[in-house]
Amino acid sequence: MKAYGLIKRTSAAVLAVGMAIGMTGPVRADAEHVIRFSHGMPETMESDQHAYAVVFKKIVESESNGAIEVRILGNNSAGAEREQLEKVQAGINQMANVSEGTQHSFFKPAQVLSIPFLFSSNAVAWEVMDGWFGEKFNAAFLKDTGVRVLGHSESGFRSLFNSKRVIKSPKDLEGLKIRTMENPVHMAMMNGLGANPTPISWTEVYTSLAQKVVDGMENPPGLFYLMKFYEHQKYLTVDRHLYSFHTTMINEDFLRSLPKEYQGLVIRAGRMGLAAGRAASIIKESIAIEQLKEQGIEVYYPTPDEYNQFRVGGRPPAEKFVRKQIGNEWVDDILKAISEAERKLSLDGM
Repeated sequence: MKAYGLIKRTSAAVLAVGMAIGMTGPVRADAEHVIRFSHGMPETMESDQHAYAVVFKKIVESESNGAIEVRILGNNSAGAEREQLEKVQAGINQMANVSEGTQHSFFKPAQVLSIPFLFSSNAVAWEVMDGWFGEKFNAAFLKDTGVRVLGHSESGFRSLFNSKRVIKSPKDLEGLKIRTMENPVHMAMMNGLGANPTPISWTEVYTSLAQKVVDGMENPPGLFYLMKFYEHQKYLTVDRHLYSFHTTMINEDFLRSLPKEYQGLVIRAGRMGLAAGRAASIIKESIAIEQLKEQGIEVYYPTPDEYNQFRVGGRPPAEKFVRKQIGNEWVDDILKAISEAERKLSLDGM
């Protein structure tokens, strides 16, 4: 039933993309409002962030008859993720799509989304973030930052890449320098697995791999392929240790400055963009492994026992760190929401 639900929702999302891309609406030279929408991925529809932005742009410009112009600033042209979020918070730009790994610098409870081995599937993650837990998270984020969450898309499940050897269990990580996001939860996980975590900003990853600053990295395979990181790595271990979010946000003051009908339009377009982003990510992930094999990447799938070694080594230190940083409430809430989602998406929940 989980697979059926995922396919059904993904198919609906693909249809939404097709409908949205097919829309044409004039953009007036004298647009009354401008939305500068930044993200960090290449400007291709294979990128979930760009797919979200393009669909959002098409809908907003079409249904406002050109009164609103959306300018997409992709490929980190507005700066690294931290800078992008700062610009939205300050009102310099109006929107951004950034990963969960950056959000904790602005909203500390966002660290809960970085705990590894939380979600068993994309569908469970969607259920949690579209449900009561996501609503609580979004409301608290808005209160603390002045930035409204329009939706949580995804980058996919992160796995381990390296240039040295096949990684079958945590002991194979010993001594390896692994690039992580600038996120202390990710670093706690890698320390627990025996690796040497090395935080490097996204804009510097390709160069760092090329110059052997690090031995490996952890990323969703689809994103890894899209960024051509395979040019400097040899091995992939599909441990799926962390589900990675891409969250779209808008400056609340700007949103409320728009006429009421346009406020509703922006929120509706955000929902369509969310469907597009999720669809793009699912499609990209479904073919990425074979694409990486064609590029010479050796792929290894851990056995159940080996997977459990990764989970036992990486989850406890990361969760302990998060509980210490933000308290128990957020962690207990997400675990409760995950349990409810698992039941709902199982035969027992019918």
